Amino acid sequence: MTDDKAMPFLQKVNRQVNAGVTPATDAQTSGKSEYWSLPINNKGDCEDYALLKLKTLLGAGFASNKLALSVVIDRRGNNHVVLLARLRSGDYVLDNLAGKVKPWASTGYTFLASQNFNDRSAWQVTLAGPRADQYSGT
Repeated sequence: MTDDKAMPFLQKVNRQVNAGVTPATDAQTSGKSEYWSLPINNKGDCEDYALLKLKTLLGAGFASNKLALSVVIDRRGNNHVVLLARLRSGDYVLDNLAGKVKPWASTGYTFLASQNFNDRSAWQVTLAGPRADQYSGT
């Protein structure tokens, strides 16, 4: 899929999932303090949104080696999970806190760790963004 076709599709999935899921903590949905799953009864937190976007894109035929979850520090300093989509023009962020898909560098987030695009069971340290120096020990 070309970038010209992929971007409108990514925007559509981001908007649809954001509109279809109600924000709720893991404690509210699963009774656990931290629980990664698809949204439960259309409710969930950031990783639940990201997982549903991942599932939706994979189900629509988006290449699996072009999608990866990433743990970030948001603008307020909170841990947050987003979905990255890799296009020829760069890596883009699908985020439940944003209505539009954006290039990762324009989110204002500090990227801590991301799944390997070729092996989602493997995570790698990213350390990129405005607060990266605070976490790198430099």
